[in-house]
Amino acid sequence: MLVAVVSFNLAQRKDPLLSALAAASAAAPFDVLAVAVQELAPFAEQMRRSHATRLSPAMRRIVAAFDSELAGAAACVAALEHGAVGLAVWARPSACPAQPPIHAKTGLGPLALSSKAAVAVALRLGSSSTVAFVSAHLPAGTGPAADRARNRAFWDAAARLHFAGRSLLDCHSVFFAGDLNYRAGLSASFADDGLRRAMRCNAAFPAFTEPAVAFRPTYKLLASGAYDPRRTPAWCDRILAYTRHNPAAPPTSDDSSASITCLRYWSLPIAGSDHLPVYARFRLDLPHLSNHDHHPDTPVITDPLLREYHLALGFVADRAAGTAHYLLTDPAALLLLLAVLAAILLLMTT
Repeated sequence: MLVAVVSFNLAQRKDPLLSALAAASAAAPFDVLAVAVQELAPFAEQMRRSHATRLSPAMRRIVAAFDSELAGAAACVAALEHGAVGLAVWARPSACPAQPPIHAKTGLGPLALSSKAAVAVALRLGSSSTVAFVSAHLPAGTGPAADRARNRAFWDAAARLHFAGRSLLDCHSVFFAGDLNYRAGLSASFADDGLRRAMRCNAAFPAFTEPAVAFRPTYKLLASGAYDPRRTPAWCDRILAYTRHNPAAPPTSDDSSASITCLRYWSLPIAGSDHLPVYARFRLDLPHLSNHDHHPDTPVITDPLLREYHLALGFVADRAAGTAHYLLTDPAALLLLLAVLAAILLLMTT
């Protein structure tokens, strides 16, 4: 099975980028295509509706652009968003899942704000194998404290994203894409890449792998295509893969691991954002599984009550932050609020 994954931080831009992104993403053969987007619309706008059940206009435009490019050759089997992070998955008829996909989404950090978030879709492909796709936007910043915040954000996603009782790392295969925001230090050399450091010491993304990076830094670009001289160029946008492994099972058993082979990993020359999109094509060989299942090598605690707590906390925090931003940027709304508060105060004192 050919799996294609594309990730693009749209920098809150709109239509001009979408047709080019869709054309480039659909150019190579695939059975399943996952499109991960970040900053798909202004943060405040998206935070105010982060827990809505319907797709935002921005996400609907993305789905429509890909549907137009694919022209019925593949069907959109899942689309969701949280804050300004979105994910949509298309499948050819031969690869369409037999069961409805399972969606998961969460804000990251202690307040679970959707300004930095992760969304995921789990599909049952092949012989009952669970394959998950994740779109994420991790915290920005440079230095050790920012690296630790990004590492914690990954573990937030791993603990809070769940699929009918199955944690993210309990899926047979995972494709994790997004603006992961890891930086390369002042040297701007990939040898100093923060994500690779975190993976080497298992501070984040344990058991994940990334193909060789042979493309130029994806951030931060000016409209001219040159790098912003005020920022150190970095490979912020990445695509990682994970396969669950059972060391106790012989290779010929029903519980043998899935196999993921990267066929190509590169950036797309699409201008208009301050990021370059990244695109990867994989060959996914799914195991033949029985109903018997096993636990992952890297257990993640996924307390249902804790997940509900973070959902509720994120809902309140998003509404508060989104409303505050709206009032601070719209003088008429702020004046109206002050007038209402003054009227209430007057009524209370009379």
